Order: sequence, then structure tokens, then C-alpha cells
Amino acid sequence: MKSLFTVSLLFVLSTTGFAQQSASVLKPAPSPRETKELERQKWNAVLTGKETRVAFNARPNKLLAETIKGRPTGKALDVGMGQGRNTLYLANQGWDAYGVDIADEAVTLAQDNARKANLRITTFVQDDAEFDFGSNRWDLVAFIYAGGRNHVEKVHQSLKPGGLVVIEGFHRDATRQRKIGESVVFDTDELKKLYAAAGFTIVRYEETEGIGDFGLQQMRLVKMVAQKKK
Repeated sequence: MKSLFTVSLLFVLSTTGFAQQSASVLKPAPSPRETKELERQKWNAVLTGKETRVAFNARPNKLLAETIKGRPTGKALDVGMGQGRNTLYLANQGWDAYGVDIADEAVTLAQDNARKANLRITTFVQDDAEFDFGSNRWDLVAFIYAGGRNHVEKVHQSLKPGGLVVIEGFHRDATRQRKIGESVVFDTDELKKLYAAAGFTIVRYEETEGIGDFGLQQMRLVKMVAQKKK
């Protein structure tokens, strides 16, 4: 009787596993629209504090702050602005600050904080892939842990002569420590080559160990400041 029960149990377990595998195989991959919506929900949760497992620096990015120090103010675009830490900093330093992000709740939080601080920012709830960067529009464009690889020509066209692009993200080596989204991971010299080939002058370039703004862990980072030739 015991052996019969064991055989029956094994049969049930094996057929259940087969059913689960079949369901997994049959389940369609999420569409680009569904993937984008999941991304929006994830970053809304992280950037508004609902999801606390992803630590991030809520203060202005150090590279951005160092770059604009002593520089004449102008019109700046913060791509992937999130809850506005860098957009608000730019506005506080006298810049005409704009930000774009897909995370609508995070952008709303940024606007709320701007009103509380008596600052003016202009924001767009939009995927940066669909955003119109414009032409000869910006004095500064920032991609702080928000990509920068896929918009080189758009950035060049949208910057005024002498305008700057500021990018910070993770070096490929950092992916050995943890999983990181591909859009913010760069290979050795990748950004430098991309932007130099597009007609930028590389003002500052580093591949160095540091505390990443997302994850707050010591890992290898990539930092670049490039200038559109006058």
C-alpha cells in the first residue's frame, strides 16, 4: 500500500511539474508596451519610497554638481529625472531646469517638492526614446544613471554650441557584483568613442571605483563630460 501511495504521489508531482512547465512555455513574452508599463511601475515604487529594497542617493549627483560649478547658467535637460533630485538642484542653482521620465508618480513628487521649495521646473512624463530633444535647445543635457548610449546624435543636435552632456553609469565590470540593466552599463572607452565620433570634445572621462548612486555599493563607474564644439 505504501509503495502504491509513493507511485501515485510521484505521478501527481511529475504531471504537476509538466503542467507548470507547459504553462511556462505557452505563456507569451510581455509585449514592448507591457514591458514599458512594468518598468514604469517599478521605478514609481522605487523613487517614491514604496519599494525600499533598492537604495539610491536622493541627493544631487556629485559629477553633475562639479560640472556646473562656476559655469554660466542656461537651459538644462535631466533625462531620467526620477523624483527630481538633479532637476531640482539645477533649478536651485539658477538653471532653467527641465526633466523627463516615464515614472509619472515620481515626476509628480518632483513637482510637489519644487513647489515646496519655491522652485520652477518643467517636466515631461514620457519615455526618453520618444521625447523630442529639439534642435539647438539646451546648454546642458544630463544622463545620470539613465543611459546616454542611444541618443548621441539627438543630443548633439539638441545642444547649443559649447553645450555639455554629462553622463554617469556603471562599468561592465560592475555586473560581476550584481545584475544591472544594460542601458546604464558601458564597456571600456565606449562612451568616449561614441561621443568623440559624433563631434564632441571629451572634457572629462573616468572609469573609476566609487559608490554608485543606485545600489549605494562600491563598484566600477563610468563618468563623462563632453562638449559640443563651438
